[in-house]
Amino acid sequence: SIGKLFIAGIVPGLIMTISFMIFASIQTRHIREKAATWKERLDSTKTAIWGLLLPVVVIGGIYTGIFTPTEAAAIGVVFSFAISAFIYRNLNWVNFKEIIISTVKTNAMILFIIVGAMLLGYIMTILQIPQTITTFATEQDISPWIIFIMINVVLLILGMFLETISILVITLPILYPIIIALGFDPIWFAIIMVINMELALISPPVGLNLFVLKGIDRTNTIDEIVKGVIPYAIIMLLLMVLLSIFPEIATFMIEDVD
Repeated sequence: SIGKLFIAGIVPGLIMTISFMIFASIQTRHIREKAATWKERLDSTKTAIWGLLLPVVVIGGIYTGIFTPTEAAAIGVVFSFAISAFIYRNLNWVNFKEIIISTVKTNAMILFIIVGAMLLGYIMTILQIPQTITTFATEQDISPWIIFIMINVVLLILGMFLETISILVITLPILYPIIIALGFDPIWFAIIMVINMELALISPPVGLNLFVLKGIDRTNTIDEIVKGVIPYAIIMLLLMVLLSIFPEIATFMIEDVD
């Protein structure tokens, strides 16, 4: 269920966001600058409120059953377009064209990956590779948690060298039967895997977000950026441990979601 996947990520996402905020405030406590006035804070809030409403509309609509996750995607696009065009007024034909071209490129890349993954999946199905791996994993006289840890270590290593969508499309057909056979909740594992992939985006040598940060701030080297993201990577790892100990954090809201 896409709805359950969406809803299950809310609380872990909030925990991770708040943890990042707390660490950032501690890390920057030595910076002494004039605090913003309450009027400036209120004006900034008024400006940001429309963007903040987007996840409320999308997630709230899914959770209340007003629309399906697929419909929520379309509503999110229309809502974003309306905010940009009529409220923030920062959308014009020039950047709209750039948005369309970027979207087409991204979708084309994803579709080519999916085509390759489908061919790979077809070959693996014929050779019964997932079944063989699942049988091997479940027949070992070791704790399912050991296998779970090994899976996450492999995903972390893959994330250092591959793009996240490629990892998801290629590995999930193999990992999903294993997770089910070991008795783990697949929705819970999906949230763990998403956090793992977020970690992959800041893992050297090819973490995509490292190069994004480098493009934003050209005064810092990649080495400095990597050092800067290490604490946030540790926070993600600790969140994965927390979710492993208390899986209810991700699953307690999904009982009534289709």
